Amino acid sequence: MNKCGTLFYFSRLSVLLVVISSLLFISCSEDEDVDETDLSDSITVEAVDQRMGSLPLVHRSTGEMRARNQVDIYPEITARITDVFVNDGDRVSEGDTLVKLRDNQIREQLNQAQYDYEIAQSQLRQSEADLRRLEAQFQRVRELQERDLETALELETLEADMDAAEASVDLARSQMERSGSEVEEQRSNLENTVVQSPVDGMVGNRDAEVGQQANTNERLFQVGDTDNMRIHVMLTENMSGVIQQGDRAELVSSSGDNNPVEATVERISPFLDPVTHTTIAQLEVHENSANLRAGMFVTVDIFYGETDQATLIPKTAIYEHPVEGLTGVYVADMSGVETEFEFDEDEEQELRVTPSQVPIQFLPIEVIAEGRGVAGVSGIDDEDLWVVTIGQHQIAEWDRDEAFVREVSWEHVMDLQNRQARDMESIIFGNNNE
Repeated sequence: MNKCGTLFYFSRLSVLLVVISSLLFISCSEDEDVDETDLSDSITVEAVDQRMGSLPLVHRSTGEMRARNQVDIYPEITARITDVFVNDGDRVSEGDTLVKLRDNQIREQLNQAQYDYEIAQSQLRQSEADLRRLEAQFQRVRELQERDLETALELETLEADMDAAEASVDLARSQMERSGSEVEEQRSNLENTVVQSPVDGMVGNRDAEVGQQANTNERLFQVGDTDNMRIHVMLTENMSGVIQQGDRAELVSSSGDNNPVEATVERISPFLDPVTHTTIAQLEVHENSANLRAGMFVTVDIFYGETDQATLIPKTAIYEHPVEGLTGVYVADMSGVETEFEFDEDEEQELRVTPSQVPIQFLPIEVIAEGRGVAGVSGIDDEDLWVVTIGQHQIAEWDRDEAFVREVSWEHVMDLQNRQARDMESIIFGNNNE
């Protein structure tokens, strides 16, 4: 996801989180010892402390899942299907029969080719016999001519007849070889009426039915080893120069799974497409998941290094200021405020609000790198400044320079970021399907 897309997504996310913030504020304010007059003219935001660290350099791309040795099965000849022996999901071994095609006409053509071959053999033997007869006659005439008992004309006539006989032999031999090739072709066609699996694997995308006319340009099945999956990812010219064989990768889960499927860059094609200037990388999936299917498109993060040390903040803290038109963050000055988190028996965070309002200001930032839910930025130099993760719209709309701050942990923010917008709506408004 690019920078603009990230900002747009988390801007929408922040709108929903504002509602959560308001609800939480109502519930928490009952327990806070804060003057009611101050509460009626104040806002409450959520903030988290900034951190220093490095982020992995990640290239996010979309790839196509493929089974190992995934091949398309096409018939070698055009004929009508008489039998289909497998269904989608069946496991087959190399050489197993998948489909049987009608072979009546091919058998007749094979028989005819064999008859033509036998005739061509007979013609060759006849031509060779004629040539041997002329050669013997030529030898006798030459011996008589040497004793002046035959004329030279007779010898020349026999030489011409021998040349013609040799040509007849060559022609008969060529006809026999052509007939032999026709026999082999028809035998091959007969063998091709039985469509077999070229690899071990699982059958899928069946498009073969009894009575159907099978054509050489129409796929009947796909077969591949679905226990060993690969991902084909397109890389740009620049990314093909930094991503290397052996780099780690993860499949991005839309459900926020904390145990993503891992993969490794197995090989990268050294040739770029002359038009798009892209190439293909193949990633090996370590452990296949039941949710992964050959042919599906997946989002993949490829890790190819780490950034330099930078200020780390949650992505929900990044805000596009509607008035100033700048990308930045709202920060709360927490100097002098005791910040510590307490947890109940169920290890759920108690959301605590600062006893008084603290100064709030907007700081422009530059996003240096992005990780999963975290961004590395420059522009925040004071370690006492906490970044606001919920409530930016309230601050901007009401033009406030101070607010109550609900102190939250990184774990709390990361958990919220992993929720989809529809899940939040279900939490706030209830599930209409129930």
